[in-house]
Amino acid sequence: MNIRNKSKRIFVKTSLILVGILLYSIGLKWFIYSANFLPSGLTGLSFLVQRIVYTTWGMMIPVTIYNVAFNLFPAIISFKVIGKKFTIISFIIMFLFSFVADYIPIVELTDDKLIQAIFGAILCGLGSSFWLRCGVSGGGTDFIAMPLAVKFHIRAFNYIMAFNILLILIQGFLYGWSSSFYSIIYQYVATQTLNITYKHFEARTIFVITTKPDAVSAKLIEKSGHSSTIFDGIGSYTKNKKSMLYTVVTQPEVRQMVHNIRECDPEAFVNIMESNEVQGNFTYLSVEQGEIDF
Repeated sequence: MNIRNKSKRIFVKTSLILVGILLYSIGLKWFIYSANFLPSGLTGLSFLVQRIVYTTWGMMIPVTIYNVAFNLFPAIISFKVIGKKFTIISFIIMFLFSFVADYIPIVELTDDKLIQAIFGAILCGLGSSFWLRCGVSGGGTDFIAMPLAVKFHIRAFNYIMAFNILLILIQGFLYGWSSSFYSIIYQYVATQTLNITYKHFEARTIFVITTKPDAVSAKLIEKSGHSSTIFDGIGSYTKNKKSMLYTVVTQPEVRQMVHNIRECDPEAFVNIMESNEVQGNFTYLSVEQGEIDF
């Protein structure tokens, strides 16, 4: 990669991250914080502890301080397991959106709690998707979930959900259940927004009908690390011998894989299907191999 292209990628990636931080911060401050809703993860814990300290002792300590403190130990684990670049940039993102959310003024666009929950969730979900597409995250429970997945092959979704439920229960017990119910709506809509806008962990099955199976298979392994299974067959119309390659890749890899296949065999027939579940020896695209790399 030449210097010009690398500089362009860095500029695009940085711009996306900054836009994501701005959207996330506005969602937090204008919609979630102003309505006393609770975000998920360690940011939600920071909001809850800030409120408890303020209502109990009258001290309004910035969310940034709590969020940095709660993220330190998970970040150390992530630094050792996931990698230096991912952890440092993710920690900076977490610090920046916390800092911006602390100090931008509250703008009360509406007093409708449902609208606040939905639009705050959409902004936060979109903001998160911007930096996730760049191969980094906003810290928090990602610092816990990703090392568990990489090191021990443990899916932490259920544990994180239980943690979020616990936070909502504490909030409801201390400050009333109305805000807690709206917090559930916020977290659900934010998750769905992220699912729609970010497809990193979705798998795709690719079938390739080709007369050059060895070249195509070698190219797929070289470019993605994904192997394939080769089946011999005969074209029903032409009666010519052909081969079918079967492989599974992640959604962000699909476009590049099709390009690689076309390089080897421009006449190849390619069929791409959604994969609802993958079990066995399958490696998801590393989080540091985001769609826009340095």
